[in-house]
Amino acid sequence: LDKPSIYLHDQDMGRLSMTGLQFGDTVFGRNAELSTIKDAYRRTVSGDRELVTIYGQSGTGKSLLAHEFGKHVLSHGGVLLSGKFDQLEQGKPFSA
Repeated sequence: LDKPSIYLHDQDMGRLSMTGLQFGDTVFGRNAELSTIKDAYRRTVSGDRELVTIYGQSGTGKSLLAHEFGKHVLSHGGVLLSGKFDQLEQGKPFSA
């Protein structure tokens, strides 16, 4: 690789903190988890009840995984409700 096609110093870090570093529409390393969540969604559409929780250490792609799943739900006519807790705002009531 002589010259990278993407330089981090050229990226909008605010946007990256919400979307993650992406190359096209690919979620790297999370395909198994995304498939599991999509399978749970398909079962709920068929009438089952399920709860999916996305958790993990900071920077592991949780928000990107949720975003990708949200696109799947919306593209199939579903409704998606989501929220995100901001650890730095925990002193403010109702900041989540």
